[in-house]
Amino acid sequence: MTQHWADQIAEELIKRSPQQKIYVFAAGISPSGTVHIGNFRDLITPEVVARALQSKGKKVRLLFSWDDYDRFRKVPVNVPKTFEEYIGLPLSQVPDPFGKEESYARHFEKEFETSLIELDVDTEFRYQTKLYQSGVYNDSIVEAMSKRKAIAKILSEFKTQEVKEEDIESYYPLTVYCEQCGKDSTKILSYSDTSHELGYSCKCGHENTVDIAKKNIGKLQWKIDWPMRWRYEEVIFEPGGRDHSSPGGSYEVSSRIAKEIFNIEPPYYQPYDFIGLRGLAAKMSGSSGINVSPQELLEIYEPVLLRWLFLRVHPTKAFSLCFDSEIIRQYEEFDKEVELYLDGKLPPEQARVIELAITPKTKLKKNNIPFRQIASIGQIIQGNTKELERILTEMETNYNYESLERRLKLSQRWIEKYAPEMHVRLKDSPDIDYYQQLSDKEQRDIDRFFKEIDQHWTQEDLEHFVYAIPKDPNLAMEENKIRQRNFFKNIYQIIIGKDTGPRLATLLIAIGQKKLKSLSIPQKH
Repeated sequence: MTQHWADQIAEELIKRSPQQKIYVFAAGISPSGTVHIGNFRDLITPEVVARALQSKGKKVRLLFSWDDYDRFRKVPVNVPKTFEEYIGLPLSQVPDPFGKEESYARHFEKEFETSLIELDVDTEFRYQTKLYQSGVYNDSIVEAMSKRKAIAKILSEFKTQEVKEEDIESYYPLTVYCEQCGKDSTKILSYSDTSHELGYSCKCGHENTVDIAKKNIGKLQWKIDWPMRWRYEEVIFEPGGRDHSSPGGSYEVSSRIAKEIFNIEPPYYQPYDFIGLRGLAAKMSGSSGINVSPQELLEIYEPVLLRWLFLRVHPTKAFSLCFDSEIIRQYEEFDKEVELYLDGKLPPEQARVIELAITPKTKLKKNNIPFRQIASIGQIIQGNTKELERILTEMETNYNYESLERRLKLSQRWIEKYAPEMHVRLKDSPDIDYYQQLSDKEQRDIDRFFKEIDQHWTQEDLEHFVYAIPKDPNLAMEENKIRQRNFFKNIYQIIIGKDTGPRLATLLIAIGQKKLKSLSIPQKH
């Protein structure tokens, strides 16, 4: 049996730190804009490893940091251009462009936190503005400032251009936010290693000298801030995106600083690859505003299905979330594995994915209505639950009711927002013009279809009936397939005005006998 990757990492963590009382897992995101679904991998990765450790009897903590003390770098496309005036402020000090929350950062934090409730991710949120300004990092900032030349030399080893001695001498690892204008358009003028007094000036004209051991006026630069927090939080595991994981990238640099400046071993690090968006042209980016948030995904994906998609592949492997018809295949694969899991027939490694994907809120049930089917039916009933009950009775199905209600909403949102080509609109009256263009044989097949369909009004019988009408026992299989495809095309054209459509037997039952008769071609006299 091959172990799930989360269990493999959990065992490695136990080997590395067998006496650890509490295993601390960390993740973090800068709320520079809408948090896209790709960032969810930063949180689901430590969350599932933490759950794997818990299953082995270990105590865990999952910390999620909002890096809202980062500077506002640029204005995303979905934010007014006038917000350029706030560039340089901490994200927590920029107003909410939508006027709902106390700050820009809080708007995007809350949006993401809401989606985590649905995804049932239990984490401790940490807000870096509050932590920095509370003074808990002051000693670490003083320590980094006292070792600034050593830090500068480490950083210089990873630069491609030559670093001069004066660059080492003038380097400071702290970004100062001006006490008057609030922006980072500052320059450190002096620093005393004994009194810890830092003198700075700002482009706004303000100058001051501050004892940074007693008062916070800024944030450590990213590659120093990261290892500083590893030590402060006693982090044992943290993942990072591919951009941080390359040779000479943030993790390698921060690991050196962790060892040589803060005297700790860096945490176990798991790189992860990016998430693709199939059916959307845009590349995900929080700061550009071109992204898809977890909340938007939850409009079309069930939470447990989303978790399952992330967990069934190793973090280093890319995969795509689908907005085109591939989403139907993903639902089908998930339903198949759930059925096998509940019957105890799923191979152990795949069963473990299901176990880690489900949460206390999840209730797996058999007989979920296929996403493809409810997508077709839902358009015809237009929210009429009585009609839905009538259709399912006539189809003689035993789909569980929760999946009907849940997937009806999800499938209709999907079609409305992302798959307009899947729209099914019934004709208002018989398409006589189309019918008259058909050959005599094709017209006879259509006539027979409308005349005899009431005699075959069950799902199974309809399946046989619609395939039997155009079939000629004297022809080869391939020739009959061509005739059947052509017949189906004619029926779809007469009913919905398209060459193709949902599974025909399902569509017919969804339409109902009464409406179907209103679309029948008047018989010749």
